[in-house]
Amino acid sequence: MKQIFILRHAKSSWDNRELADFDRPLSMRGENDAKKLNTFVKKKFFHIDKVLCSSAIRTKETFDLIADGFRFSIEDAIYSEDLYFGSVSNIIDTLRKLDEKNKSILIIGHNPTLFYLVEELANERIQKFTTCNLAVLNFGDEWKKLSKSKCKLKSLYRPKEIKI
Repeated sequence: MKQIFILRHAKSSWDNRELADFDRPLSMRGENDAKKLNTFVKKKFFHIDKVLCSSAIRTKETFDLIADGFRFSIEDAIYSEDLYFGSVSNIIDTLRKLDEKNKSILIIGHNPTLFYLVEELANERIQKFTTCNLAVLNFGDEWKKLSKSKCKLKSLYRPKEIKI
């Protein structure tokens, strides 16, 4: 069984309106939510084999704050603009090319793409996919066979609902 962890970046700051969207950092609330999620995933003993992370500042900062919980080194993550600008089909194509030794993948990116990715892979409606939400999907086949409706949404974690 493979697992796909899909994480939307934590809440970003709008304090500096001159920054490009790509360069916006996390807000204090975003940092706190990411730290809370880090503590939660550490207790869940989630294991990650590979991380695919948008190269935007807020996604990198989110990963910096949760990498410890997933027991993954930030130096080993793959940062890509494709996760900032990309589409659901781009992400699925990337996942299809993964080596079979990778049993669990963490994707950190942005809405609306991640919202639609979760819905498409699980063929399940989710109400919303707000900042720092983590979806856990199970997939029981080879990566190259990943397609719409092939996953099962196992869990959806929201910082507001997490009890530590």
